Amino acid sequence: MKRLAGKNAGVTGAASGAGRATSLLFAREGAAVACVDINREMGEATAKMIRDEGGKTVFIETDLASPSAIDAMAKTCMEWRTAIHVLYNNAGIAERAEFEDIALDDWDRQIAVNLTAPFFCSQKLLPALKAANGASIIHHGSIDGVLGNPSLVAYSASKGGLQPLTHVMGYWLAPHGIRVNCINSGALRESKQGIPVRLTQDNRSGAPMSDVQRRATPMGRPGFVEEAADVALYLASDESSYVNGSVITLDGGRTGLTPGTF
Repeated sequence: MKRLAGKNAGVTGAASGAGRATSLLFAREGAAVACVDINREMGEATAKMIRDEGGKTVFIETDLASPSAIDAMAKTCMEWRTAIHVLYNNAGIAERAEFEDIALDDWDRQIAVNLTAPFFCSQKLLPALKAANGASIIHHGSIDGVLGNPSLVAYSASKGGLQPLTHVMGYWLAPHGIRVNCINSGALRESKQGIPVRLTQDNRSGAPMSDVQRRATPMGRPGFVEEAADVALYLASDESSYVNGSVITLDGGRTGLTPGTF
């Protein structure tokens, strides 16, 4: 039996990377998937891939930096399906800048998409999550939110907020049968299936891991977006029925080592 048979899922950032990989995997495992993204062309392409494989889906164009757009997205999603069993808050943006050069607008947008949107999407979709009689919310964080990345100041701060948000949401929503967990990933810059990965501003060419990153990662490679999708599927499925308020690290062993000792 498929692991998400009969369930409905919402995935933000579904146009590329881990969002597309997870949308496809959820659909293959039996879920109807609402693909949410600001990029209409690529988001519709993800939805078409799902339909071509016989899956059920809808694409909802949404700017997650806008509270009113999130409100509209949630209403559309709940008109599409009255119960949502899985919400994967995957969307994220990152802009490189030195501390003194960060514009407030850039800071605000990264905080809005990376931290506020997971909170607000979860809150606005809460009626549908409660109606599922057992649901899973998954946030996609980053090891930059744990270690701090000096060239990604706002991104690090925003992703750092997801870990305590996961803990407190897990507390408040557990009585409603809703589990909340987070995936803290390292670099996800490759795909086994040719899925495009949107990278940070100065690395849109898809350049491989730097030598410094490779040396710092015991497995010696970046993660595949499909590997993030596999973890999301576990957290979405009944196999993780007692996992709540937890953070799963997906980084090839990088954050388990003390910097400067190797």
